[in-house]
Amino acid sequence: MPSATLQVWGQTASLLLRRQQLYAFTIILTLGLTLGALVATFNLNYQLFIAPLPYPDADRLHLVRGSLWQQNQQTAADWLPTQAQVEIYQHTWPEVETKALHNISIDVAQDLPGNPTFNLGYITPEFLPMFAAPLALGRHFSPTEGLHNQVPVAVLSYAVWQQHFAQDPQVLGKTVTFRGVAFRVVGVLAETFVEPVLAAPGWSTDIWLSYDFHDMGTPNWSFNSNQIHLLLKLKADAKPAQLAHSLEQWAAPEFASANLTNSFLQNSTLRWRLQMVRKQILGDAAELSLSLLAGSLLLSAIAIANIANLVLSRAMAQQRSLTIRIALGARPQDLFKQYLTEFTLLALPALMLSLLVATACLQSLKAGFAGPLPRLQELGIGPLSMLFAISLLTALCLSLALWLTRQLNYRQLQQSLQQSGKGATVQVSSRARQLLLMSQTLFCLITLMYCSQIFLSAITKLGQPTGLDLNTYQVALTQGSLLQSLTGAERAQLFLQARDQVKADTNAVAAGLGSYPSMSYWLTGFGLSSVSLSPSNEGATFSTELLAGDNDYLRALGLKLQQGEWYTAAQVQTQEPVVVISQSLANKIAPSGQALGKQLYWRGATRAHRIIGVVNDLNLPNQPEKAAVYTADFPSAFPFLLVEMPQGVSLSHTQVNQALAKINPQLKVYKFNQTTEILAEHTQSARVAAIVTAALSVLALALAGLGIFAVIRTQMQLRQYELAVRQSLGAQPKHLLQLTLIDSLKPLFAAMFLLSIGYGLLQLLPQSGYLLTVADKLTITPLHLLGALLTVLLLTIAIVLTCLRPTLRQPVVQTLRGQTTN
Repeated sequence: MPSATLQVWGQTASLLLRRQQLYAFTIILTLGLTLGALVATFNLNYQLFIAPLPYPDADRLHLVRGSLWQQNQQTAADWLPTQAQVEIYQHTWPEVETKALHNISIDVAQDLPGNPTFNLGYITPEFLPMFAAPLALGRHFSPTEGLHNQVPVAVLSYAVWQQHFAQDPQVLGKTVTFRGVAFRVVGVLAETFVEPVLAAPGWSTDIWLSYDFHDMGTPNWSFNSNQIHLLLKLKADAKPAQLAHSLEQWAAPEFASANLTNSFLQNSTLRWRLQMVRKQILGDAAELSLSLLAGSLLLSAIAIANIANLVLSRAMAQQRSLTIRIALGARPQDLFKQYLTEFTLLALPALMLSLLVATACLQSLKAGFAGPLPRLQELGIGPLSMLFAISLLTALCLSLALWLTRQLNYRQLQQSLQQSGKGATVQVSSRARQLLLMSQTLFCLITLMYCSQIFLSAITKLGQPTGLDLNTYQVALTQGSLLQSLTGAERAQLFLQARDQVKADTNAVAAGLGSYPSMSYWLTGFGLSSVSLSPSNEGATFSTELLAGDNDYLRALGLKLQQGEWYTAAQVQTQEPVVVISQSLANKIAPSGQALGKQLYWRGATRAHRIIGVVNDLNLPNQPEKAAVYTADFPSAFPFLLVEMPQGVSLSHTQVNQALAKINPQLKVYKFNQTTEILAEHTQSARVAAIVTAALSVLALALAGLGIFAVIRTQMQLRQYELAVRQSLGAQPKHLLQLTLIDSLKPLFAAMFLLSIGYGLLQLLPQSGYLLTVADKLTITPLHLLGALLTVLLLTIAIVLTCLRPTLRQPVVQTLRGQTTN
């Protein structure tokens, strides 16, 4: 009989839901959307914080990091001499099981069609085995191809093998050429390899090459690069802090001895630490991933309150069917089973929809719509996601069925069998309805205030002028084997010829030659230094960004002369010690406005640079305000061309390469970007924040509005008889509206009160870093508070008017007779 009873319950529930299609569709859609978002964000946070890395003994993998200090003050947060990393790699350390060097770069393949640009990883033979990199073909590097052996070999990524070698099974033994060196392909990584991202977020290495052939020059104790990484796999019983201390003690005399005559590093010390590879991979993604999870939890809370309101309203409208079932002998446990069956029937399609929504969300993350996030390659809907979704739905169905059964006044339902039923309905606790509405309103207010802060901040960031000339192109040049075969002066002359040739062939308005720009396609912060007004550095020093370039380079950046003059072409040719500085630096150097003619000294240098001009500041996204110094020269190794085109005229990668070939076939474009593209990439996080918070606000309002509508509509149905009596006694529509509004807005005011109390308590809690972060995120400013309150207030008023209108338009006599309009 249990199976027969279950079948009857299922048939009855299915019939009831078919008659209530709007009710069923609303719950399925609400559950599917919110649960799908929650499953996706749960997946993301599980992958980042809990799921083990796909590498053997991942908790033993560490990066060696350092910082530069002087007189107990940190002068560089991430600084480690390149020579120190090489020597640590070459030494034997009892705590270390395996060591590897890793260096990232970008270059042009000179022997492939179209001269494509690749992300390169220069590594020692231990690197790929350290991460158990699976192979599709061939092998990893061998020990004989390691440091100082000068053996040019390469391992291709699966994507490069597929796209540039057509998955040729005979690819092993072929070569790929960079800077005049032909690297022999010895292996192809499998498609399943998950690369540990140790450098720029979103970085993906295309080809792995022998470490000896990196382009960072000779390592020394005075040079640091964020492109180089030293990895250690510690022994199981090793203590990272103890090893870091040993490295610091070992390096101290070497560092001091090597920099005795370097006034910039004189009296400086290195502090060492070991950082887990997991932490490096995670990077700054924690805040974004937790914010996405918090948003989905808020939506889920609103959705659950909404669904509770809907099922409660439907139960209150089922007086007749409930009384009939009680007359036939139904008990509370029978009602529980009936409701559980109904909710289960709704949960099944909601589960399917939620998995589709979660998949779409994860695909959006992988496509970069939330910016570069780590470990996206591993994300997917798997057994854990299914278990999470099913567990949530099961708990929700059981909770709703139990809660709804307890809310019904079973004794009053029995008594209603002996009553006429006029003006009566299923009695449910008014307090329960008000608490549901208040909780829903509270979650909606929190969501709106939180989103409005992020949205307004993002919109401000997107709308602020940068000062950049956006009708320009950034062209990074590579010189192939000329880097080793020509002197710096010879290369500089070649670059000047290339600049003039590109300008002539493309009909550009201007073509400038200079260093890596402040905002470009990759890593930032190469030119940070400090300057002072005296060679002894005894006076005030100023932190600056150093940029080099000719006049057209500065103009193409978008700089406008505020005072003084530009330097001349002759001064650029001879690299005369004259500089142009930004307005912010001029204000610091000479608040009275007399910066022109003053002498600047680089830290540790005795040669003075005379200030001849002052230009406007650049307001770059995701970068704090930085003073800038522009020198009258350009790099002789890796220069940039900034090309300004006439309005409406575009420039192509091919055009520039054709012009460069006329000067020297070794000159190639290895990175080509329009400035608007780079700006869009740097403002991607703000753009995503604006879109996500706007969508989240609309969805939260829609869910809250639906729940408020369900509660107010039910209240109106319960009070139709009372309102009709008031009308018959002479009450005006405005009085009825006022009465209804006061009752309907009580939950909103209660939610506001609770929100204020909660925020006040949060401010008084102990100084926990996490709680302070939460408090900062939920700062209630008058603008955010007023905006959220007015939005929910107007929404509630509109819903009250919508629900009250049929009652006011219906003749009073019909309402008193019980002929009410639903």
